[in-house]
Formats: sequence, structure tokens, C-alpha cells
Amino acid sequence: MKRVDQKKNVPELAKRISIARTNAHLSQQELGTSIGVSDKSISAYEKGRSQPPLKNLQKIADATHHPLTYFTQSENDDSDIAAKLLAIERELVEVKRLIKERK
Repeated sequence: MKRVDQKKNVPELAKRISIARTNAHLSQQELGTSIGVSDKSISAYEKGRSQPPLKNLQKIADATHHPLTYFTQSENDDSDIAAKLLAIERELVEVKRLIKERK
């Protein structure tokens, strides 16, 4: 796998953060609160105006259920699939819970 050049690919990192947050059904405020930064910081990360420090990137990965490599490597077919499977699994758990509540 090819490593991401941090300065050259800020827009790619920004896009991945935004996609991961959206797929996790989190608002910028919710993600910011969960990792200990403001929603303005999340917005800046997603717009490419600033880059999260590695510790915050790891927190974003944890909060959005993505492996850190999803954000740090440019070719992420395996990471994309794993993240999508985790999202589907979480949604199925929620559906099962809702069905159980209705009975």
C-alpha cells in the first residue's frame, strides 16, 4: 500500500474524515464532542484547512469505527470494505433491537 503524502493529500484526508463521520451517522458536533474538540475543528479537518494531530485522527477512527489506515493510506480497498461491513453490522444490531422492542 502506498503512504499518503500529508501536504499533497490534505483534500483526500479531509474527504475521508467527512465520509467516515457521515457513514457513522454523526454530526460535526457529536464527533467533536466524542473526541474532545469543537465542531469548528471538525469542520476545519473536513475542509482541509487544518489536519488533525495523530492522536485526534486515532480518536476519529475509533469514533467512526474505521481503522486508522483508512485515513493514512491512499489505497484503502480493504479498509473501505471493512468499514462498510462494520457499519452494516451496527445497523443490523439496531434493527434487531427495534424489532425486539416492538414485540
